[in-house]
Amino acid sequence: MQIDRLSINNINNIQEFLCTLNEPIIITDLFSHWPSVTLAKQSPLVLLRSLVTQASAELVDTLIIDKQYKGLIGYTDNKFKNYTFEKHNAPLISVLKKLIINFNNQGSDTIAVQSALINECLPDFCIKNPAPNFLANVPPRIWLGNAATVPGHYDIEHNIALNLCGKRTFYLLPANEIKNLYVAPIDRAVAGPAISLVDFENPDFEKYPKFKAAKEKVLTATLEIGEALYIPPLWWHNVKAIDPVNILVNYWWDPTSTKSDLGLEATDSLLHSILTLRNLPESQRRAWQALFSHYVFEKTDEFKNKSNEYHGILSNSHESLKSVAN
Repeated sequence: MQIDRLSINNINNIQEFLCTLNEPIIITDLFSHWPSVTLAKQSPLVLLRSLVTQASAELVDTLIIDKQYKGLIGYTDNKFKNYTFEKHNAPLISVLKKLIINFNNQGSDTIAVQSALINECLPDFCIKNPAPNFLANVPPRIWLGNAATVPGHYDIEHNIALNLCGKRTFYLLPANEIKNLYVAPIDRAVAGPAISLVDFENPDFEKYPKFKAAKEKVLTATLEIGEALYIPPLWWHNVKAIDPVNILVNYWWDPTSTKSDLGLEATDSLLHSILTLRNLPESQRRAWQALFSHYVFEKTDEFKNKSNEYHGILSNSHESLKSVAN
Protein backbone atom coordinates (compact mmCIF):
# COMPACT_ATOMS: atom_id res chain seq x y z
CA MET A 1 0.00 0.00 0.00
CA GLN A 2 1.24 3.46 -0.90
CA ILE A 3 1.58 6.18 1.74
CA ASP A 4 -0.38 9.41 1.28
CA ARG A 5 1.33 12.62 0.16
CA LEU A 6 0.46 15.98 1.67
CA SER A 7 1.59 19.57 1.15
CA ILE A 8 2.70 21.65 4.12
CA ASN A 9 0.18 24.24 2.91
CA ASN A 10 -2.63 21.89 3.97
CA ILE A 11 -1.38 21.53 7.57
CA ASN A 12 -2.16 24.16 10.21
CA ASN A 13 0.05 23.08 13.13
CA ILE A 14 2.50 20.55 11.77
CA GLN A 15 3.98 19.37 15.07
CA GLU A 16 0.56 18.78 16.60
CA PHE A 17 -0.63 17.15 13.38
CA LEU A 18 2.28 14.71 13.22
CA CYS A 19 2.32 13.83 16.91
CA THR A 20 -1.34 12.80 16.82
CA LEU A 21 -1.21 11.07 13.43
CA ASN A 22 0.30 7.70 14.44
CA GLU A 23 0.89 6.65 10.85
CA PRO A 24 3.51 7.51 8.22
CA ILE A 25 2.90 10.30 5.74
CA ILE A 26 4.94 11.98 3.00
CA ILE A 27 5.24 15.77 3.13
CA THR A 28 6.15 16.92 -0.34
CA ASP A 29 7.40 20.46 0.24
CA LEU A 30 8.54 20.88 3.85
CA PHE A 31 12.13 21.43 2.69
CA SER A 32 11.54 22.73 -0.84
CA HIS A 33 13.13 26.09 0.06
CA TRP A 34 16.52 24.55 0.84
CA PRO A 35 19.38 25.53 -1.53
CA SER A 36 20.79 22.01 -1.18
CA VAL A 37 17.56 20.57 -2.60
CA THR A 38 17.95 22.85 -5.62
CA LEU A 39 21.55 21.66 -6.08
CA ALA A 40 20.54 17.99 -5.79
CA LYS A 41 17.91 18.45 -8.49
CA GLN A 42 20.63 19.77 -10.80
CA SER A 43 22.89 16.76 -10.26
CA PRO A 44 24.17 14.56 -7.42
CA LEU A 45 27.70 15.60 -8.31
CA VAL A 46 26.81 19.28 -8.01
CA LEU A 47 25.54 18.68 -4.48
CA LEU A 48 28.51 16.49 -3.50
CA ARG A 49 30.98 19.14 -4.65
CA SER A 50 29.11 21.75 -2.65
CA LEU A 51 29.24 19.56 0.46
CA VAL A 52 32.99 19.04 -0.02
CA THR A 53 33.48 22.80 0.37
CA GLN A 54 31.49 22.76 3.63
CA ALA A 55 32.85 19.59 5.26
CA SER A 56 34.93 19.82 8.42
CA ALA A 57 37.68 17.43 9.53
CA GLU A 58 35.20 15.69 11.86
CA LEU A 59 35.32 11.89 11.72
CA VAL A 60 32.04 10.14 10.95
CA ASP A 61 30.88 6.53 11.34
CA THR A 62 31.31 4.95 7.91
CA LEU A 63 30.40 1.43 6.86
CA ILE A 64 32.15 -0.28 3.95
CA ILE A 65 30.09 -3.17 2.57
CA ASP A 66 31.75 -5.70 0.27
CA LYS A 67 30.05 -5.81 -3.11
CA GLN A 68 29.17 -9.51 -2.64
CA TYR A 69 26.50 -8.41 -0.11
CA LYS A 70 24.81 -6.03 -2.56
CA GLY A 71 24.68 -3.14 -0.13
CA LEU A 72 22.93 -5.00 2.72
CA ILE A 73 23.78 -3.88 6.24
CA GLY A 74 23.34 -7.10 8.20
CA TYR A 75 24.82 -10.40 9.35
CA THR A 76 26.92 -13.00 7.52
CA ASP A 77 26.14 -15.92 9.85
CA ASN A 78 23.39 -17.39 12.00
CA LYS A 79 25.29 -16.67 15.21
CA PHE A 80 24.82 -12.92 14.72
CA LYS A 81 28.51 -12.29 15.41
CA ASN A 82 29.83 -11.30 11.98
CA TYR A 83 28.60 -8.49 9.78
CA THR A 84 28.43 -7.67 6.09
CA PHE A 85 30.40 -4.48 6.66
CA GLU A 86 33.52 -3.04 8.21
CA LYS A 87 33.09 0.04 10.36
CA HIS A 88 35.53 2.93 10.11
CA ASN A 89 35.88 6.47 11.38
CA ALA A 90 36.59 8.61 8.35
CA PRO A 91 36.65 12.35 7.60
CA LEU A 92 33.42 13.25 5.84
CA ILE A 93 35.33 15.13 3.16
CA SER A 94 37.17 11.91 2.22
CA VAL A 95 33.89 10.00 1.93
CA LEU A 96 32.38 12.70 -0.27
CA LYS A 97 35.39 12.67 -2.59
CA LYS A 98 35.25 8.86 -2.77
CA LEU A 99 31.58 9.00 -3.80
CA ILE A 100 32.47 11.46 -6.56
CA ILE A 101 35.24 9.17 -7.83
CA ASN A 102 32.98 6.09 -7.69
CA PHE A 103 29.94 7.79 -9.21
CA ASN A 104 30.14 5.90 -12.52
CA ASN A 105 31.62 2.70 -11.06
CA GLN A 106 28.65 0.48 -10.25
CA GLY A 107 30.92 -2.42 -9.23
CA SER A 108 32.49 -0.63 -6.28
CA ASP A 109 31.94 -1.49 -2.63
CA THR A 110 29.06 0.20 -0.85
CA ILE A 111 29.84 3.21 1.34
CA ALA A 112 27.36 4.26 4.02
CA VAL A 113 27.84 7.17 6.42
CA GLN A 114 25.52 6.59 9.37
CA SER A 115 23.78 9.19 11.50
CA ALA A 116 26.49 11.88 11.46
CA LEU A 117 25.66 15.08 13.33
CA ILE A 118 25.48 17.82 10.72
CA ASN A 119 26.45 20.58 13.16
CA GLU A 120 29.80 18.83 13.62
CA CYS A 121 30.67 17.55 10.15
CA LEU A 122 28.98 20.25 8.00
CA PRO A 123 28.88 23.28 10.31
CA ASP A 124 27.60 25.77 7.71
CA PHE A 125 24.92 23.47 6.31
CA CYS A 126 22.24 24.37 8.87
CA ILE A 127 22.80 28.08 8.30
CA LYS A 128 22.18 27.68 4.59
CA ASN A 129 19.46 25.06 5.05
CA PRO A 130 17.48 25.97 8.18
CA ALA A 131 15.12 23.50 9.78
CA PRO A 132 11.37 24.13 9.98
CA ASN A 133 10.50 26.10 13.12
CA PHE A 134 9.19 23.12 15.06
CA LEU A 135 12.53 21.33 14.53
CA ALA A 136 14.75 24.35 15.16
CA ASN A 137 16.20 22.90 18.38
CA VAL A 138 16.62 19.36 17.06
CA PRO A 139 20.13 18.42 15.87
CA PRO A 140 19.85 17.09 12.30
CA ARG A 141 21.77 14.03 11.15
CA ILE A 142 23.01 13.04 7.72
CA TRP A 143 23.11 9.60 6.10
CA LEU A 144 24.86 9.29 2.77
CA GLY A 145 26.45 6.80 0.42
CA ASN A 146 25.66 4.77 -2.65
CA ALA A 147 23.06 2.00 -2.98
CA ALA A 148 22.63 0.47 0.49
CA THR A 149 19.87 -1.38 2.34
CA VAL A 150 19.10 -0.82 6.01
CA PRO A 151 17.11 -3.78 7.39
CA GLY A 152 13.82 -3.34 9.18
CA HIS A 153 14.24 -1.58 12.53
CA TYR A 154 12.44 0.97 14.68
CA ASP A 155 13.34 4.25 16.36
CA ILE A 156 11.91 5.33 19.70
CA GLU A 157 11.28 8.94 18.71
CA HIS A 158 9.29 10.79 16.07
CA ASN A 159 11.26 10.93 12.82
CA ILE A 160 11.24 13.31 9.87
CA ALA A 161 13.41 11.89 7.08
CA LEU A 162 14.22 14.18 4.15
CA ASN A 163 15.38 12.54 0.95
CA LEU A 164 17.95 15.15 -0.07
CA CYS A 165 19.54 13.35 -3.00
CA GLY A 166 18.91 10.20 -5.01
CA LYS A 167 15.96 7.94 -4.38
CA ARG A 168 14.98 5.87 -1.34
CA THR A 169 12.16 3.45 -0.78
CA PHE A 170 10.82 2.84 2.72
CA TYR A 171 8.83 -0.28 3.61
CA LEU A 172 6.98 0.22 6.89
CA LEU A 173 4.99 -1.81 9.41
CA PRO A 174 3.47 -0.89 12.80
CA ALA A 175 5.08 -2.02 16.06
CA ASN A 176 2.59 -4.82 16.71
CA GLU A 177 3.90 -6.79 13.71
CA ILE A 178 7.07 -7.69 15.62
CA LYS A 179 5.78 -11.24 16.08
CA ASN A 180 6.06 -11.79 12.32
CA LEU A 181 9.40 -10.09 11.67
CA TYR A 182 12.04 -12.59 12.85
CA VAL A 183 13.95 -9.98 14.82
CA ALA A 184 17.61 -10.74 15.52
CA PRO A 185 18.75 -10.83 19.17
CA ILE A 186 18.44 -7.41 20.74
CA ASP A 187 21.94 -7.69 22.25
CA ARG A 188 23.52 -8.35 18.84
CA ALA A 189 22.16 -5.28 17.09
CA VAL A 190 23.96 -4.22 13.93
CA ALA A 191 24.13 -0.49 14.58
CA GLY A 192 21.73 0.46 17.35
CA PRO A 193 18.22 -1.04 17.45
CA ALA A 194 17.42 -4.68 16.82
CA ILE A 195 16.79 -5.56 13.17
CA SER A 196 14.43 -7.82 11.27
CA LEU A 197 16.00 -10.54 9.12
CA VAL A 198 13.19 -10.26 6.56
CA ASP A 199 13.39 -8.28 3.33
CA PHE A 200 10.06 -6.46 3.54
CA GLU A 201 9.95 -5.97 -0.24
CA ASN A 202 10.94 -9.48 -1.36
CA PRO A 203 10.52 -11.81 1.62
CA ASP A 204 11.72 -15.39 1.58
CA PHE A 205 8.59 -17.14 2.82
CA GLU A 206 10.36 -20.49 3.09
CA LYS A 207 12.75 -19.07 5.67
CA TYR A 208 10.29 -16.62 7.22
CA PRO A 209 6.76 -18.02 6.80
CA LYS A 210 5.19 -15.88 9.54
CA PHE A 211 5.88 -12.78 7.47
CA LYS A 212 3.02 -13.82 5.18
CA ALA A 213 0.67 -12.42 7.83
CA ALA A 214 2.40 -9.02 7.61
CA LYS A 215 3.16 -8.73 3.89
CA GLU A 216 -0.18 -7.22 2.88
CA LYS A 217 0.13 -4.60 5.62
CA VAL A 218 3.46 -3.22 4.40
CA LEU A 219 3.26 0.49 3.56
CA THR A 220 5.56 1.73 0.80
CA ALA A 221 7.03 5.19 0.24
CA THR A 222 9.45 5.99 -2.57
CA LEU A 223 10.82 9.46 -1.96
CA GLU A 224 11.94 11.84 -4.68
CA ILE A 225 14.43 14.64 -4.06
CA GLY A 226 13.09 17.12 -1.50
CA GLU A 227 10.30 14.90 -0.15
CA ALA A 228 10.16 14.06 3.54
CA LEU A 229 8.67 11.03 5.27
CA TYR A 230 7.23 11.22 8.77
CA ILE A 231 7.73 7.95 10.69
CA PRO A 232 5.94 7.61 14.06
CA PRO A 233 7.80 6.17 17.06
CA LEU A 234 8.35 2.40 17.04
CA TRP A 235 7.24 1.87 13.44
CA TRP A 236 9.40 -0.70 11.66
CA HIS A 237 11.07 0.56 8.49
CA ASN A 238 13.22 -1.28 5.96
CA VAL A 239 15.04 1.33 3.83
CA LYS A 240 16.58 0.87 0.39
CA ALA A 241 18.76 3.59 -1.12
CA ILE A 242 18.57 3.05 -4.85
CA ASP A 243 20.76 5.50 -6.77
CA PRO A 244 24.57 5.82 -7.12
CA VAL A 245 24.45 8.71 -4.64
CA ASN A 246 21.83 8.92 -1.89
CA ILE A 247 21.69 11.48 0.90
CA LEU A 248 19.15 11.65 3.69
CA VAL A 249 18.80 14.24 6.47
CA ASN A 250 16.71 13.30 9.46
CA TYR A 251 15.41 14.80 12.69
CA TRP A 252 14.50 12.68 15.72
CA TRP A 253 12.41 14.39 18.37
CA ASP A 254 9.97 13.58 21.14
CA PRO A 255 8.02 16.45 22.72
CA THR A 256 6.66 14.19 25.48
CA SER A 257 9.95 12.55 26.47
CA THR A 258 11.21 12.66 30.06
CA LYS A 259 14.68 11.59 28.95
CA SER A 260 16.19 15.03 29.56
CA ASP A 261 14.58 15.14 33.01
CA LEU A 262 15.51 11.67 34.20
CA GLY A 263 18.41 10.60 32.01
CA LEU A 264 16.44 7.48 31.10
CA GLU A 265 14.87 6.00 27.98
CA ALA A 266 12.03 3.55 27.52
CA THR A 267 14.58 1.20 25.96
CA ASP A 268 16.32 1.02 29.35
CA SER A 269 13.12 -0.33 30.88
CA LEU A 270 12.80 -2.93 28.13
CA LEU A 271 16.37 -4.16 28.58
CA HIS A 272 16.10 -4.25 32.37
CA SER A 273 12.84 -6.20 32.10
CA ILE A 274 14.43 -8.74 29.77
CA LEU A 275 17.33 -9.21 32.19
CA THR A 276 15.20 -9.49 35.33
CA LEU A 277 11.84 -10.97 34.27
CA ARG A 278 12.18 -13.00 31.08
CA ASN A 279 13.57 -16.14 32.74
CA LEU A 280 11.33 -16.20 35.79
CA PRO A 281 8.84 -19.06 36.18
CA GLU A 282 5.71 -18.52 34.11
CA SER A 283 3.51 -17.85 37.15
CA GLN A 284 5.80 -15.01 38.22
CA ARG A 285 6.00 -13.60 34.70
CA ARG A 286 2.20 -13.49 34.56
CA ALA A 287 2.11 -11.75 37.92
CA TRP A 288 4.60 -9.14 36.74
CA GLN A 289 2.60 -8.76 33.55
CA ALA A 290 -0.43 -7.81 35.66
CA LEU A 291 1.62 -5.26 37.60
CA PHE A 292 3.03 -3.70 34.43
CA SER A 293 -0.45 -3.57 32.96
CA HIS A 294 -1.82 -1.86 36.07
CA TYR A 295 0.91 0.72 36.57
CA VAL A 296 2.26 1.32 33.06
CA PHE A 297 -0.07 0.40 30.23
CA GLU A 298 -3.48 1.05 31.79
CA LYS A 299 -2.13 3.93 33.94
CA THR A 300 -4.56 2.98 36.69
CA ASP A 301 -4.88 5.66 39.39
CA GLU A 302 -7.45 5.01 42.11
CA PHE A 303 -6.58 8.29 43.83
CA LYS A 304 -7.09 10.62 40.89
CA ASN A 305 -9.44 13.50 41.81
CA LYS A 306 -9.75 12.09 45.34
CA SER A 307 -6.74 13.67 46.97
CA ASN A 308 -4.69 16.79 46.42
CA GLU A 309 -1.98 15.60 48.79
CA TYR A 310 -0.22 13.03 46.63
CA HIS A 311 2.40 14.26 44.16
CA GLY A 312 4.67 11.42 43.14
CA ILE A 313 5.65 8.94 40.51
CA LEU A 314 2.02 8.18 39.57
CA SER A 315 1.04 11.81 39.10
CA ASN A 316 1.60 11.76 35.34
CA SER A 317 3.50 15.05 35.25
CA HIS A 318 7.07 15.87 34.35
CA GLU A 319 7.43 18.01 37.48
CA SER A 320 6.45 15.09 39.71
CA LEU A 321 8.83 12.77 37.90
CA LYS A 322 11.69 15.23 38.28
CA SER A 323 11.02 15.54 42.02
CA VAL A 324 11.13 11.75 42.39
CA ALA A 325 14.37 11.52 40.38
CA ASN A 326 16.02 14.21 42.48
